[in-house]
Amino acid sequence: MAGLFGLSIDPTKYQGAFLEDLFWGTFYHQHLGEDYAGLSTFRDGEFRIRTHRGRFRATFSSDMEGLEGTEGIGYCGGVREPYYTESRLGRMAACFAGNLTNLPVLLARYKQQGHIFTRGDDIEMILTLAAQGADVTAGIQHLMREMEGAVSVLILSEEGIYAARCPMGRWPLVIGEKEGAVAVASESGGFKNLGFRRVRDVEPGEILLLKNGRYETKCKLESPRQQVCSFYWVYTGFPNNATGGVPGSLVRKRLGAALAAKDIQRGFIPDIVIPVPDSGRFHAIGYHQEFCRQMMAGKIRRIPFYDELLLKYPYAGRSFIPQDQAQRDREARIKLLASGEDCTGKVVVICDDSIVRGTQTQTDLVPKLRQAGVKEIHLRISNPELRSHCRWGKTTRKGELLVDRIPSLAERARYLGVEDLEYNSIQDLALAIGRPLESLCVDCSLSA
Repeated sequence: MAGLFGLSIDPTKYQGAFLEDLFWGTFYHQHLGEDYAGLSTFRDGEFRIRTHRGRFRATFSSDMEGLEGTEGIGYCGGVREPYYTESRLGRMAACFAGNLTNLPVLLARYKQQGHIFTRGDDIEMILTLAAQGADVTAGIQHLMREMEGAVSVLILSEEGIYAARCPMGRWPLVIGEKEGAVAVASESGGFKNLGFRRVRDVEPGEILLLKNGRYETKCKLESPRQQVCSFYWVYTGFPNNATGGVPGSLVRKRLGAALAAKDIQRGFIPDIVIPVPDSGRFHAIGYHQEFCRQMMAGKIRRIPFYDELLLKYPYAGRSFIPQDQAQRDREARIKLLASGEDCTGKVVVICDDSIVRGTQTQTDLVPKLRQAGVKEIHLRISNPELRSHCRWGKTTRKGELLVDRIPSLAERARYLGVEDLEYNSIQDLALAIGRPLESLCVDCSLSA
């Protein structure tokens, strides 16, 4: 995945600091990518573009000079973006979230037509396709017709910032406003800190132009079938982000509550419920809250304590997003520390969002809890079983999935070293999000 942020201001009305808003707006997308960061701005006919390897705040804090502008885009993700090009439509810089699944086919076709590629990656192809139209709007329409996969894209042009979401709508974009300024972003979680009011989501198939602190819809492509990424609510997005107006924290608590309701129904009440930090925190809160609700309703007489027996070291990165598997394994291993408290004889439910391969659970998480004296470990996973990798943006990566390797739930629990293992169903997931199942992308929970 990648995090995108675009900002347009009207200098006659805007009371803020352009670079400050662009900086922090981009910073609030750091959780979506840590490998590269970049900014591109436009002012008085001049483009400026700067990219760095590493986290955004660390690399850009002392490198903002000369980036003043009236329009700008920011990026945090897995490759070097924004990418700049000059074409017959003029100068453009772009960044995107998603995946072109037919990139090899497109590269072969356009090379045959005489196009030259220096990177040969998704973002270079996106700008190549966008340059084929009579104008940028027509070019984005051409991009959406030619591509296969899923794309949300920001294109900084001499006219302003074009923001577009493919008709399937898998990856979100949201609009924010304040006096003299408009922003478009992958997530709305940082808007309030910057003084922006969340307006609405960019609709699937919609193409916007942001200019002079305002936005307008240039066109709306037909969107016969929407497939918003369900995993964005479960894990990918920051908990306070509201995709489709529904906060991720609320969905996660509902999923945790669904798991608790099943345990209550079968008469199982643990001593303690804990999260895998930070990914499982709101799932565990929801699990605990369901016990509280049912006790207050007089349905049960005892509830588990909520506690945190595993601590995330705050200077460790997010272990899910690095591109390299060895780096992901290392981050997962170093980020969790045992609390140091004695839990001898305790029956513990541990909540998390998902299990991919199960390696870290088996080799790191479970041993740390056993060393603390935990007698029984009951694993509760909010997302349905992951059965395939994500083709649309690498949210779940290719690899040997635990479910494929060990189909039996009981044998899977034994492999992980826990007393039992439970997941929510796809129907539980749709109910927690509050959207019809057919409008959600649940491909990672379906067999490839």
